[in-house]
Amino acid sequence: MLTPNIAPVTPLAREVETRLREWIQSGNYEAGDQLPSEREICEALNVNRRAVRTAIKLLERNGLLICRPNCRPIIAGSTVPVPAEPPAAGRQKLSNFVALMMWHGDAREEGDTGQERIFWGLNRTLHDAGYHTVYLDLGKSIAGEEGNAEREAAYLKYALEQGFGGIVLYCCSGDENRELLQRVSEEVPFILIDRLVYGVEADFVGIKNSEATYRATKYLQGLGHRRIGFVTLNRAISAIKEREHGYLQAMHDIDSDYEIVLPMSKKGNDCWPIGEAVFSLPANERPTALVCVNDFEALTVHNLLAGKGIEVPRDVSIIGFDNLITRLPNGVALTTVAQPYEEIGCEAARIFLRQVNAGKPARMHIECPTELIIRESCQPPLPTTNPQ
Repeated sequence: MLTPNIAPVTPLAREVETRLREWIQSGNYEAGDQLPSEREICEALNVNRRAVRTAIKLLERNGLLICRPNCRPIIAGSTVPVPAEPPAAGRQKLSNFVALMMWHGDAREEGDTGQERIFWGLNRTLHDAGYHTVYLDLGKSIAGEEGNAEREAAYLKYALEQGFGGIVLYCCSGDENRELLQRVSEEVPFILIDRLVYGVEADFVGIKNSEATYRATKYLQGLGHRRIGFVTLNRAISAIKEREHGYLQAMHDIDSDYEIVLPMSKKGNDCWPIGEAVFSLPANERPTALVCVNDFEALTVHNLLAGKGIEVPRDVSIIGFDNLITRLPNGVALTTVAQPYEEIGCEAARIFLRQVNAGKPARMHIECPTELIIRESCQPPLPTTNPQ
């Protein structure tokens, strides 16, 4: 089990990681052997179970262990260390390691992330075919495109130089690394996930973004809402644009002249200037419902509206996207769109194996279906604000 968002990684967990790494590399274990149980490790090292679990997650992230639900960790066939700064090295023969390059992501209340579940699906499918996934961490959060591009380029070059058998990339650099990405796609099996990079010929696995926000908006319309806004981000990312398109299409279906896109511009007190202005209007002029580009923007919007005395869902219904946050700070469960994260990982693995076995097959573009999870944050508009 990979946990790119391991927080906090305590000194004790690091010490346990070091001890377990010494066990694994001592020669007393062979590939496929099981690690002792968590209880046995706790007793042997005189530490708590939380430190052991964190250490195991760190070791899997670096390719030393293979973990499956309800099973003890298995020793991987070989190891590929993941340095903080990728070193220069001569090109080697392609290995049975596949690099998954993503940023950390944010944990759900349950403690895992979408990125983690993509890893599970990818690693499980590849392991059955004799491959192992190594997580190359692009950072704790998404920065500006320039910073993202520099780190992404370093790891792409590292993966090529180290002879990784393939690369699965969640691109955060926009089109800054277009030429490098195209070269990578020509040299090794290469799959983009979540978002496209225009101008790069590569296999792709994502979701039906437009269809998802279309259904979410139609659900609100079915409750009686007509003044529906779309909360988005000022980023030129294919997935974001597709979600906006689905919202607009649903509004066009009812011949609505109330189409309002409310971008989040930046972090801080002035992160939603257009939204702040719109929600300063009288109740019968502002939106009665919002579709948000992701759950975290839904959370931000909730907090901003609460500061104005506007309640969810009494005054405004809200729908998120990603199913990473299940409950808003006011205790109301968030209606959202759930992504099939593990299936995305499985599909990426299947495409990789297809590339390996078939040489250079025709490019594949897979969009997995989503599910609208209906919870408490949506209700019919109040009679006083109903546009009818």
